[in-house]
Amino acid sequence: MEDHLKEGNMIWVVLGVITIILGLLLSFILPSLIHMVMFTAGDLIYIKTPTASKILFPIGTVFLALFFFLMYYQSKKMRIAAGVSVILFVVISSLSLSSYSVIREERIVHSDFFTLSSTEYSWNDISNAVLLKGNEETPYETLVLTMADGTELFYDRDPKLRTEFNKVDFILESHGIYFSLKDRQS
Repeated sequence: MEDHLKEGNMIWVVLGVITIILGLLLSFILPSLIHMVMFTAGDLIYIKTPTASKILFPIGTVFLALFFFLMYYQSKKMRIAAGVSVILFVVISSLSLSSYSVIREERIVHSDFFTLSSTEYSWNDISNAVLLKGNEETPYETLVLTMADGTELFYDRDPKLRTEFNKVDFILESHGIYFSLKDRQS
């Protein structure tokens, strides 16, 4: 009987199947949940987790499941491939969690993809605010905040932001920023 067919190695297959099942169930909500746990505090207004983060995380989960399936085999090549697979899981999952934007009462914290650091903006750093109207293609409004350094931050006015929008509008107005309402460019 070959070594990889022994019963003790079946734990790797079981872990791989569990990872795929849980990964399919949780991976689209897990980045948002992790961001919520990381950033929830008293002055939190809104957390934006980009859609790309919600797509990258399941891809990372596939690499984790692949790691478990490859560990079933005893050969050195398979173990090296499993090592590469788990490294890809860590890299892709880290990238998916490193992109976010958080609106707080005192500041805005933003982190782009492929960066491990975040940029903090005070409300005084906002030079312009525009609310883009919804249309047939995009049924929701989008708040665009232009910072003093030229960075534009986009916040879709989803149900969560819609409930907190009066607070954001009040903070903008208290800092002398009045958003303008514009049509979307096609």
